[in-house]
Amino acid sequence: MLLTCLLLAGCAGDTPRTVESSERPESSSQAAAPTPAADSKIPSSSLAEEASVEPESSQAESEAPAEKAVGEFDLESGTVLLNNGIEMPILGIGCFRLSSEEAENSVYWALKDGYRLIDTARIYGNEDGVGRGIQRAIDEGFVTREEIFVTTKMWTSDYDDGPAAIDASLQRLGLDYIDLMILHHSQPENDVAAYQAMEQAVTDGKLRSIGLSNYYEPEDFDRLISATTMKPALIQNETHPYHQSTVMKEHIAQYGTVMESWFPLGGRGNTQTLFNDEAISAIAAAHGKTSAQVILRWHLQAGNIAIPGSSNEAHIQENFEI
Repeated sequence: MLLTCLLLAGCAGDTPRTVESSERPESSSQAAAPTPAADSKIPSSSLAEEASVEPESSQAESEAPAEKAVGEFDLESGTVLLNNGIEMPILGIGCFRLSSEEAENSVYWALKDGYRLIDTARIYGNEDGVGRGIQRAIDEGFVTREEIFVTTKMWTSDYDDGPAAIDASLQRLGLDYIDLMILHHSQPENDVAAYQAMEQAVTDGKLRSIGLSNYYEPEDFDRLISATTMKPALIQNETHPYHQSTVMKEHIAQYGTVMESWFPLGGRGNTQTLFNDEAISAIAAAHGKTSAQVILRWHLQAGNIAIPGSSNEAHIQENFEI
């Protein structure tokens, strides 16, 4: 069993294989989202003990399980309950930096392996490929549309006409509805209007959930939600063991908003450092796992949805075996 909520210290270890992480492009017309400060070393005292075995429950308790709380990560079912009452998978496939053809294959392989969460975006230029991968999996009969949770994002240049952007993503994906649409970046001059367009699309049945990405300051988050009605179900930010987004996670928890990591394996130069981390390497060796698998497991136990990206079929399968 992997450690619960690992908090990790950086040093040398194994030489693991490379796993592509899900990343985000920056708009050439706007300032990049602030690069979070990396923690170069986490105190070893913050490593958690291994999970203890729960005592056997009474028959009455087993017959009447407690209701799942909003924001609670269920590692057994692999889902989290969002603040709108919808359950979302907590481990998925990211499609950043994949061509349309690569995205089609990666999505198809992922769904075949048991993934049910897919993450893409208009700016990735591969929504059509994602849609084809979904349809292939459905046509072959090992998944239904209702079992798949599809996420895409509205790009900043589309904020002035949110309804058209939503319809265009639906058309490219070949879907009747999108499970989660996210505003890709904070843009105070018009992101409220774009968010309101997504709210209307929820009412119209085109979207099931809505959220935000690259909102790094609590004040920026509050600015938007104070001007809108539906609380974001999710915020997708750079989050990994060397930058754990603690302040933002604590802030959004009061709204039932959960964190999703778009750099789950480090990114921005941290991936190989994380893979070589002495603590991570030791845990991986002890449990017969790779460093990537340990990091992804850490995310789930820390309460972060993770969407590692890859165009390699073997890596996609490995990332799911955590």
